Amino acid sequence: MKNSLMAFVGKNRLICVQGCVQGCLQVVVLGLMLIASSSLLAARPTIAVLDFTADKDTITFGPNFVVRETVEASTKFLSSELLTFLVKTNKFDVVERSRMKDILTEQEFSESGYISPETAVKLGQLIGADYFVMGKIELFKAGVESKKIPYTDEVIRQYKGKMTVNVRIVDSRGGKIVTANKFVIEHESKNRKNDETADDFLDALKEKTVMGIVNGIVEGVFPLKIIKIAGSKVYINRGAGVGFNVGDTLAVYSQGESLVDPDTGEALGSAEEQVGTVEVASIQKKFSTATIISGAGQIIKGSVVRLGEPVAAAVVEKELTSGSSDKPFNW
Repeated sequence: MKNSLMAFVGKNRLICVQGCVQGCLQVVVLGLMLIASSSLLAARPTIAVLDFTADKDTITFGPNFVVRETVEASTKFLSSELLTFLVKTNKFDVVERSRMKDILTEQEFSESGYISPETAVKLGQLIGADYFVMGKIELFKAGVESKKIPYTDEVIRQYKGKMTVNVRIVDSRGGKIVTANKFVIEHESKNRKNDETADDFLDALKEKTVMGIVNGIVEGVFPLKIIKIAGSKVYINRGAGVGFNVGDTLAVYSQGESLVDPDTGEALGSAEEQVGTVEVASIQKKFSTATIISGAGQIIKGSVVRLGEPVAAAVVEKELTSGSSDKPFNW
């Protein structure tokens, strides 16, 4: 009887120990799975920016617009500021310029200009970049005009400028061009206090251009999408720094069938159909909210949101020449 009791107790102890071990193993495995999944969720694509290019005759300044601006300074400013603002989006891991420069020099690649998709694949493997951004400044001009304030002896200097930049984003993992856009940015400063210099104005114009390019890059890699719907209120996966403002009307599209080139097998995107519009209600740090104006019932989670044409789009292609109704400066 005593031996049987001891055997029973020993067996239960063994079962208990085995149960504890199995339980611990399950906890460990679950923990590892959570860590792995969180790492995957936290992973961000890596992006590298090549120095933008520009021809010598790209920059033109009007009379009395005196600055120490060179083609090289403009291209480096855009590339440098682009890196800074891409970091601020919290959407990418950005390759440092010094690291990329070392690898480009070592591999005898040009540090600026367009690279072929094939080269992008090779460089992507060397640098560890998923995407490459490259661009060319096609137009950069600015001018100043002195105007007398009516009924006073005061004269103010007003600035006006324009930049046109072509930008391409290449996915280095397959050599596919993700997006190719032309950004046309105009900027005007009334300078009512007469305390703005020509250099200050150029910095503002270039920063405005960079912001437009960054928004285009983010939208190209991470399209604006509706992530939640609560009645007539929708949530959009983009917050502070996005290219729209409270009160703006945005178009909403449904994504249809994927389109594939029958000859090359290349994915061309998907068919889209506008299903409604929303009005931006608030812009938070990492997301925005909007109110459905039209398309209730058709707008669903995952629908794509397009920024639409900016207000200045209608005058974007105008040449700043004398005689127009806008009274631009004489270049």
